[in-house]
Amino acid sequence: MIGFADLIVEDAPGKRVLLMGNEAIARGAIEAGVSVVASYPGTPASEILETLALAAPKLGFHAEWSVNEKVAFEVAAGAAITGVRALTSMKNAGLNWVMDMFMTLVYGGVRGGFVIAVGDDPDAHYSSNEQDTRFAAFYGEIPCLEPANPQEAKEMTRYAFELSERLELPVFVRSVTRICHASGDVELGKIEKPERKPVFDRHWKLPWRWNVYGPPGPVEKHRWLHGQMPQMKKLVETLPWNKLELRGKPSFGIIASGIGASYAREAVKMLGLENKVAFLKLGTPTPLPEQLVGRMLKSVKSVLVVEEGEPLVELQVRGLAKDVNPDIKLLGKLTGSMPPVGEINTDIVAHALAKLVKRKLPADRPRELIKGEIKNLVAPRSSTLCAGCPHLGSYWALKLALRKVGGKVPIVNGDIGCYEQGGYGIAGKEYKPSSSSESVRYPIDAPYETLDTNYIMGGGVGLMQGQFQAGYKDGAIVGVAGDSTFFHACIPAVINAVCNKAKGLFLVMDNEWTAMTGHQPNPVTGITATGEETKLLCVEDVAKACGVEFIRTVDPFDLKATTAAIEEALKSDKFAIVVARHVCTLQAQRQKKFVGKRMIFDRDRCTGCKLCVSFGCPGIVFKEGKAGLDPILCNGCGMCAEVCPTGAIRVEG
Repeated sequence: MIGFADLIVEDAPGKRVLLMGNEAIARGAIEAGVSVVASYPGTPASEILETLALAAPKLGFHAEWSVNEKVAFEVAAGAAITGVRALTSMKNAGLNWVMDMFMTLVYGGVRGGFVIAVGDDPDAHYSSNEQDTRFAAFYGEIPCLEPANPQEAKEMTRYAFELSERLELPVFVRSVTRICHASGDVELGKIEKPERKPVFDRHWKLPWRWNVYGPPGPVEKHRWLHGQMPQMKKLVETLPWNKLELRGKPSFGIIASGIGASYAREAVKMLGLENKVAFLKLGTPTPLPEQLVGRMLKSVKSVLVVEEGEPLVELQVRGLAKDVNPDIKLLGKLTGSMPPVGEINTDIVAHALAKLVKRKLPADRPRELIKGEIKNLVAPRSSTLCAGCPHLGSYWALKLALRKVGGKVPIVNGDIGCYEQGGYGIAGKEYKPSSSSESVRYPIDAPYETLDTNYIMGGGVGLMQGQFQAGYKDGAIVGVAGDSTFFHACIPAVINAVCNKAKGLFLVMDNEWTAMTGHQPNPVTGITATGEETKLLCVEDVAKACGVEFIRTVDPFDLKATTAAIEEALKSDKFAIVVARHVCTLQAQRQKKFVGKRMIFDRDRCTGCKLCVSFGCPGIVFKEGKAGLDPILCNGCGMCAEVCPTGAIRVEG
């Protein structure tokens, strides 16, 4: 049986295979003959580079996990400037890291095809926000392709390289979670193997092409960028993913973009309106195919705009309608016909459409009855740290240390990674808003109540410094981050803390992998994206080079030593870093490098104090007034034995 790594590079035009949307995007880049790909892990986009990393050794192109999205963007852009085809991929929030370079790069463009594949996350399934990155393409005056299914994701990515080279500009491929992580039938195309020698000419077609400040200067280069738009608008009119269907003389129309078009087609079919509604399917939300949109606006009396994210298409359509058909009735997110936030789906579109055309949706009573019956049986829950996760030990030690030397109201500033669950607040309590004008301390009963702030990668250690410089005196100030985040975004903040004499504890939870997004390697792992051994960097060495004087390294499985180190750091009058290092338990098990201890639970010794339950490990259960160990989930890390005050949980031997 052919393996996936062989399947993804198989040169078999016409063969149909089942691919995830992210895998389809990767296949599109492979078929286009990509030479350099770079990314930083971020759900829902991580599998794009993971797939390309499997293909890279077989096809001879370069694939890397960069230290962050900014560097990944620059690696790919640098390659494209030399005339080869390059791709960078990232999640929605990752795009924020590249905006400075992105908004400047477009002033001179690129020589080789440069594709920016972004995975947006409507409903914030995996993210701190649900931003719509299509606006970045609009803002940057470049094309954005938006697939409606995995097949289009592959085809659009392949074509994006060609379009990029024709326009000499980067091209966006904007996917969403339901495309990224859904699998579909994809027909493979031929794999191109272009003979592209990287070259460099600083005056290629424009004076000082790759130097935005060089003559004739940024303003004239901006004028050049504007000059590409007419060609862009002409091209999108002919793309197969922009298609207008006008049958008969319908009074009502739908303009739908990307996955919104898939939902809208299903809704039309659900209501039996196949031949009674005009339909404009868009694959380029920016720039719009204005001629096709204009034909739609002239043909109907009202239009429903369906799109995932913000009303980007709707805003542009409204602008066109003022000239084409001022009397048309436009409906969408701006009018309340579609929800302004969250994710859309077929049901949402169908309800909106049914209301507008005054039709009743087909009854689905069995489904509604079942949903009603199980509603009260399903307990709401969030995700938890894994059984035996070293972060459990780090959070427990931090909790004990703050209880002892943390002052009246400590502040713990979080960051992005597995450990961000320390701020999910899933201890089964009801939290009510407060209007206090003074600092208020809330007890940390479980690790999931630890973090007080949490926004973006690298944000915690910076917020910590602001709180110190503001003169906060009511308690200790702590920043938390992981190893991958440390190298991604924290180093400048560490330097800033040293140079500006900030004080506080920076707890770095080092589990040797970028674990939350699927265990990708990072600078502390010692391997590349393609599995080759490379230089292994050390958080402590970098911190020392940045001027940090107080550095302690502990194993979070040793709760006593970890607690002592954190207490010492909290008492220090310097900026202090504690590195809590223990390899991710899941990875250790997968690599057969973890041997669990034999755990014993003595029910007679258990007093039902629930201290072990508050440790937060899913391998610990509580039933009929007593704790216990789940034999399936428990992996024998032994931390709970250190927590138990009565010896009811202990390690044998």
